[in-house]
Amino acid sequence: MEDHDKTKHSAVLIAVDEDAGQTRATALLSWRSTALVGMGVARMDAGTDHALELRDELAVARALSNLASQIFATSISEIEAAAG
Repeated sequence: MEDHDKTKHSAVLIAVDEDAGQTRATALLSWRSTALVGMGVARMDAGTDHALELRDELAVARALSNLASQIFATSISEIEAAAG
């Protein structure tokens, strides 16, 4: 059996930081010759460690959602350009 693996791989780098009562997440994707950056912010009272974790998760989810929207928009733009 010949190995003709055509699987493509990429990774998303996520950074999370806290500043002035808000959490900011940045999701970086390098794909082909393009780098896309998704941003997400979460604000809520962080009275407990659990609340801080939830704020991190929410910011990351928003950054990934923003990144997904950018990928979708880029794909649609490329499809429309190819269609002429």
